[in-house]
Amino acid sequence: MSRGVSSTVGTAVRETVPFLAITAVWIVIMLLLYALFLLGKPAGASYGPAIHASVFVPPFVGFLGHTLREALRTP
Repeated sequence: MSRGVSSTVGTAVRETVPFLAITAVWIVIMLLLYALFLLGKPAGASYGPAIHASVFVPPFVGFLGHTLREALRTP
């Protein structure tokens, strides 16, 4: 029984680590693009909350979709 549990935990960790690594890389890329977005802003421009949200919402929806797909995947 213990062997089965440790095998299951090991499999879960092996499948989770690449997903977490990809997520971390994706967050870094998003933040870099957001920094470029802010640095490229014209001096007199003032962006509202909707503009700032539009930078993060589309990738976040994709991230949630991927998370849901992984959660629903059958072993």
